[in-house]
Amino acid sequence: MPNSINSMLLKGGIALIHGENDIVTAQKIDILVSEGKIEKIGESIEAEGAEVIDCTGKLISPGFVDTHHHCWQTQLKGRHANHMLLEYIPTGNLTAFLFGPNDVYLGELGGLMELIDAGVTTVVDHCHAIYSPEHADAALKATAESGIRSVFCYSSAFLISEWDQNSISIDQTPLPDWFLTHLVKLASQKHAEGRVEIGFGWDHFFLGEETNKMVFKTVRDAGVKLITTHWVNESPIFGPRSTITTMDQQKLAGPDVLVSHGNQMNDEDATIFKKHGMSVSSTPMTELQMGHGLPICYDPRFEDCASLGVDCHSSGSGDMITQMRVGLQAERGVFNQKYVEQGKNPSTCKHTVENAFNLATIKGARACKLGDKVGSIAVGKSADFVIFDTETPAMICAAKKDPIAAIVLHSSIRDIDAVIVDGVVRKASGKLLPVETKDKGLWDWKDIVANLEESYENIEGKAKRLNYEEATRTIGAAFRLNWDNFPKVK
Repeated sequence: MPNSINSMLLKGGIALIHGENDIVTAQKIDILVSEGKIEKIGESIEAEGAEVIDCTGKLISPGFVDTHHHCWQTQLKGRHANHMLLEYIPTGNLTAFLFGPNDVYLGELGGLMELIDAGVTTVVDHCHAIYSPEHADAALKATAESGIRSVFCYSSAFLISEWDQNSISIDQTPLPDWFLTHLVKLASQKHAEGRVEIGFGWDHFFLGEETNKMVFKTVRDAGVKLITTHWVNESPIFGPRSTITTMDQQKLAGPDVLVSHGNQMNDEDATIFKKHGMSVSSTPMTELQMGHGLPICYDPRFEDCASLGVDCHSSGSGDMITQMRVGLQAERGVFNQKYVEQGKNPSTCKHTVENAFNLATIKGARACKLGDKVGSIAVGKSADFVIFDTETPAMICAAKKDPIAAIVLHSSIRDIDAVIVDGVVRKASGKLLPVETKDKGLWDWKDIVANLEESYENIEGKAKRLNYEEATRTIGAAFRLNWDNFPKVK
């Protein structure tokens, strides 16, 4: 079972410590943890009664922070490898129609375990599979049981009322009577001893200013500290009206707003972001594949409020190492290309591995309003760590020369020896530990696999009876898409 220890001492490791201006230094120090918090950092710490974790030959990093993820989508993995956004919407988002509460529970649990395995200790989970209060409860239950730290964003969804081989009908009540009532109830409760907080996801700005203002006031009055929304500027799918401008004009914007994607945002958007202290989450893997545009996380107009997320582990790897690596190298490639086209070669790299590392740690924590709790290794913060083995074939030598480069450009999930969340060991010796479930007792990964595979087969069987072409046409009509903006690719 997960190793819950009142007091632990991480001894003999190399810790990555954030200093002034987010400069990271590697320091050989001990870290004393008590009651889930970092109590002391220093050399040769002795602590009677503390369980000692030998970190010799190990690299101790702050836990990674994933600021945008749809964690329920585990059973959809593998189906979006060659999809653009318009293909993803019916085969991904709308397929939540096929998920019962138990499917959502299993999808969430599987997705969150993948994150923990990859060193993600905090996630902003934009859960848009909520077809009923029972769906929300199931997702929240899985979140609590997984052991991860989460801002669980109870989110609006494009609900489907009927869908078969011939037709599809969009539910005409996009804001059901139970939706806000249940959200407010959950927000009033404490979840997983405070490790899980209730956030809010909203993409239904089309319902109008009066509804938007009522919804935002309701969730803020309920104590929700983070509101997230999707937006891509100049996108034929997201439409011509800017969500950023809408939030500003309707007085909805604020420092509690986290925008997912935000590709191609302009100077006006940047001004609004700065005015309200908003944040943005870039998800390089999906954005580059699905035609959102270049990730905005390295744009100097947004560098103070940017972070990284996974988005859909249904379309690619659910780890932040991949997001750091892909985002950094994509930005380097675009920057360098301007010189290449002139027959020149830049003398230095403009963007560094430290920039990428900070997007996945301290900047991610600030973006989801948890900068005082996580994102760096400091006294008083929560004990959330990723511990890398520096003697693997991938990490050897690299970790000695430049530990941050070793993580960002050399490491993989295989190199993660242990993961600790809130002072609880969730992965040890390279393997996930069992989770304590309310209904089934201890579940190890094989138990989760067996249940996920059964759920997957059930959903796949039902999916074969759906008309996805008709779903795409219905989406086009609902979103008023101009089909000329979606040319056939030869």
